[in-house]
Amino acid sequence: MERREEIALIRKIISKDERAFRQFYELFFPKVYRYAYRKLQNREQAEDITSETFLKVLKSLGNYESRMSGGLDIWIYSIERNCIRDWFRKNAGVEVLPLEEKWGDVLNPLIEDPYVLMERREIEKTVDEALEEIPGQYRELIELRFFKKKRIKEIAAMLGKNEGAVKVMQFRALNALKEKIKEKMESGK
Repeated sequence: MERREEIALIRKIISKDERAFRQFYELFFPKVYRYAYRKLQNREQAEDITSETFLKVLKSLGNYESRMSGGLDIWIYSIERNCIRDWFRKNAGVEVLPLEEKWGDVLNPLIEDPYVLMERREIEKTVDEALEEIPGQYRELIELRFFKKKRIKEIAAMLGKNEGAVKVMQFRALNALKEKIKEKMESGK
């Protein structure tokens, strides 16, 4: 994309042109996501970084023209690199691989066993029952985060809270759920 096309696209986005934003998003999303995934090797974290990058880019679009030196894509990647660096600073030493990415297909043969399937259904039933017994706000957060795959930022916006408060609430919700499951397992119900 040439410099004048970039500037025209940015002006349209700033003036709230939905079609221009869609074009911008479709053009840059795959590149931004792939770069984040290569760096983090984790789907969820790559999605979070991609979202964070786009939010920062959109907030800074009005200043782009004055800072432009190497083109829009270079500017976007510099923002993304900073997001990734910040992520690594915050998460140094923390293992973040989800189970499926850590173990790959090792668990799939187990799931095909009918006894394993039956056990899995019992576990799901226990979790569902435990979810019904925890406070509504905790249940809502767990459903948004783990069933609907919403990011912390999205949940914070939905609930009108800051990200730190949502993280604390998530921690408490998971502990409450864990305790209810533990009670159910101990009582045999």
